[in-house]
Order: sequence, then C-alpha cells, then structure tokens
Amino acid sequence: MGVELHKTARQRPLIAGVVGAALIPVAALVGRFMSATGIGAAICSGGLECILPVVLTAYAAGALLAWGALALLGVRPAWPVALAGSAGSAVVALVIMRLASQAHPAVFVAATAACFALAAQVLRSPGRQPQE
Repeated sequence: MGVELHKTARQRPLIAGVVGAALIPVAALVGRFMSATGIGAAICSGGLECILPVVLTAYAAGALLAWGALALLGVRPAWPVALAGSAGSAVVALVIMRLASQAHPAVFVAATAACFALAAQVLRSPGRQPQE
C-alpha cells in the first residue's frame, strides 16, 4: 500500500504538468469561440482595449477547466494547484514576453506545464503523503 501511495505522489506533478500544458491551447480555443459566437462582443464593444478582458476571460475559463481536469484525474488538492499553476504561469508568461517578445508558443506551453507541476509538488495534501 505504501508503494501505491508513493507512485501516486510521483505521478501527480506529471499529471498536473500535462493539464497545465493543455491550458494555453484550451484558453486559445475558448478565446476563439468567444470571438466567433459574439460572447467577446458582449464583454466589450470593440477596439484594442477589449483584448485584455477577452484574454483574461478565456484564461479564467481555461483555468476552471484545468481545475475540473485535475479533480477528475485525482490530483489533490485540485483547486489550489489550478489557482497557483494558473497565477504562476501568468506571471512567468509576462516575464517571458518582457525578455523575448518573439518567443515561440511552445515556450509558453512548457512554462505553464512547469508551473502546474511545481504547484502540484508544493501543494501536496497532507493526508495523502506516503509514510516512510
């Protein structure tokens, strides 16, 4: 039984990293859906100042989907991991954009995956840790 808990503890950051890697493409799809269906126009009436609210809404929707995926895949605690991974990846994305304005999208996906994996490793549920 201890081996099974140890295996699960090692898989959690990997699972969270995969979910985090999917966050950027999912947020992009949500943003595209919002633009195509007119939901984006309901948030803001037009102009470049409307980009930020639509992007933030799409990212928040992606983070909520990531929380659901983490909960379904058994990463506990799911909501703190999703929140910390999303917030951390947003900060890292801003730093990447400041340092390299022409960064490849894969850099953002990898950074988001790393943020989610780190959040899953740091925010372990105390009741599910293996006993040595």
